[in-house]
Amino acid sequence: MTQQPYVGIYWTRPVPRAGFVRLSADVDLAAGQSLTIRYQRDLARRHVRSARGTMIREIALLELAPDRASREAVIAVERLVETSAGDAIFLTVDFSHEVNWRPHRFLWAALPTDRMLALTPDPIPIDGKPFEPRLHFRAWQTDDEAHRAGKEDHRARLLAALANRQDGSWSEKADHLNGLGHLTHGGRRWTADNLRKFVGAATEKVTSTSR
Repeated sequence: MTQQPYVGIYWTRPVPRAGFVRLSADVDLAAGQSLTIRYQRDLARRHVRSARGTMIREIALLELAPDRASREAVIAVERLVETSAGDAIFLTVDFSHEVNWRPHRFLWAALPTDRMLALTPDPIPIDGKPFEPRLHFRAWQTDDEAHRAGKEDHRARLLAALANRQDGSWSEKADHLNGLGHLTHGGRRWTADNLRKFVGAATEKVTSTSR
């Protein structure tokens, strides 16, 4: 009896402030970089074993932005569909199943509706411990809110670090901040261009507040 072939498709979003901006093309390495990828991989493989099928291909995708889905991020999926076996079923996890977590209309649109299976995000054990997606994403949301709340403190620390560097070029100032380990509020390295814009916006904000 021929086993049903499956293709696993897993995705997550970058977290620049935490330094997570790249994802390995190797699914198993990607699962070590992202718990969200690990969860999707393990859930999909459990389903394939239960269905007595065979996983013929897997792909892990990193979105372009931390707060939204994009069509550009799933171009690789469109190519995957074109080159996969005609009877393969494409497995994804529907995080939006219950509480509208991370909907991805671009991903759904890229998959053939008659050969797509969206798994519900049920809790499963990972490394011997229960993993609950709802709690995982709630924790990230709480962390994001705390990060946004600290934006003004972050601005004050950066301006203080630049207080004695007024005579330097923008490139020199950016290098100074990077050398001190001060990144942008979004977690990226400073450049002459983004620092110039940041200082201009910060000065404008201070001037507006003092009026």
